[in-house]
Amino acid sequence: MNKFIFGQYLPGTTLIYRLNPLLKLITAVLLIIASFVNHSWIGFVILLVICGLLIRMSKVGWKFFLKGTKFFIYIILLTSIIQVLFSKGGQVYWHWGIFTISSFGIHIATLAFFRFLIAIVVLTIYLMTTDPADIAQTIQGICYPLKFVGVNLDDIGLVAAIGLRFVPTLTDEVTNIKNAQKARGIDFQKQSIFSRIKSSVAIFVPLFMNVFRRAEQLASSMILRGYTDGKKRTHLRQLKWSKFDSLALIGVMIGFCGFILIFCI
Repeated sequence: MNKFIFGQYLPGTTLIYRLNPLLKLITAVLLIIASFVNHSWIGFVILLVICGLLIRMSKVGWKFFLKGTKFFIYIILLTSIIQVLFSKGGQVYWHWGIFTISSFGIHIATLAFFRFLIAIVVLTIYLMTTDPADIAQTIQGICYPLKFVGVNLDDIGLVAAIGLRFVPTLTDEVTNIKNAQKARGIDFQKQSIFSRIKSSVAIFVPLFMNVFRRAEQLASSMILRGYTDGKKRTHLRQLKWSKFDSLALIGVMIGFCGFILIFCI
């Protein structure tokens, strides 16, 4: 595999793959919470180091990982630049028309950049190292209390599994359509921003057609295999919570509480 797509599961055998999906989800949520309540630059450095260690544990190369997240990094960077130019307050360094660069704008934009960067990296690691079926089963377990108010948990798990599996598929569809358009002489790189927006119609129209076609194929396949809505189902692999998961959860909670006490209070 020479291309990594955001939301794509990459099979592996390292320690992070063997952890319980619920433990990884709790860890991901706590890391994101820590990044959003943190106001210390040292705290951001610590969180980025933790993210780096998690990427290292997954045995995925840095360049390979960045290829799958660079689009979101560009979006976060663009949002931060806009925030720098339009946020007012503090010492003003430069002003022209409606644009203002101030100390407050730089501070807020930098905080937002690191917070969303950490969130994207953590979510990417979680989706990359956790099988979509396990994620769906975990979500189904978290939503268990809804069963008492008549919500069908099996349908929730099915929707989650299908949605997660279709993320890389749709990305591949976009890539294939763009390559087909390039083969017909459309060069997206040399076009202006307005021309790119106009040319995007040639991408999204066939994309939606392919999405509906795949959805119809999936529905037909499920019907032929005897799928019936509202029936209770079993899982091919039951998730187990080990003693190591318990010890890891205790360590994560201690680390999270310590981080909050040191950098957020």
